Amino acid sequence: MKTTSARSASVRQYLAAVEREAAVLPADRRHELVSDLAEHIGTALAERPGSDAEILRELGDPRVIVATALQESGAGDFGGATGGTGAGKAARRRSPAWVAAALPAGAFLLGQVVPLLGVVLRVAGVVVLCRSPHWTRDRKWTGVTVTAVVPALLAVVVNFAATPLALSVGARWLLVVSSAVLTLGGSGWLWKVRTDRGPAA
Repeated sequence: MKTTSARSASVRQYLAAVEREAAVLPADRRHELVSDLAEHIGTALAERPGSDAEILRELGDPRVIVATALQESGAGDFGGATGGTGAGKAARRRSPAWVAAALPAGAFLLGQVVPLLGVVLRVAGVVVLCRSPHWTRDRKWTGVTVTAVVPALLAVVVNFAATPLALSVGARWLLVVSSAVLTLGGSGWLWKVRTDRGPAA
């Protein structure tokens, strides 16, 4: 990984902004967050030299990153944040990346047997994905849309919105298969595009 002196001005400014915003976090969590980001940026730059601006854009606003870290630490919002060992322990209870990637697939498969369980797991998957540090905000929205929103709409069409006369058996199976492809493919995509920030997957 590049040293601080070798980093571009934009990367140094970005990490400095994160450190400023993270002043509300406990010191150990703040240092861990900045160190993880620096390592991620260094790895990304090694793979894509000269892509500083693009990589920083993918990471997102430093304020959003710190707000996510605060939520994961159980510290609430900026105004109510307090340091302490309890917050540090809470930060270490974050779900690994594989949980967020696997929940949509599990929700679809189990939902074919126990529909209510499928709904519960799908909602849990959305919550875990939105709170995870392993994806950027744009990728989280894409993941939620592909693995939860669209499949849920297809399920409504199959089970409630259409009468037997309006939707043939073949059409119903086509919608079910489409939902399976979206959900399982979306889970695979989430796993593929995850980052290594946060706890190991």
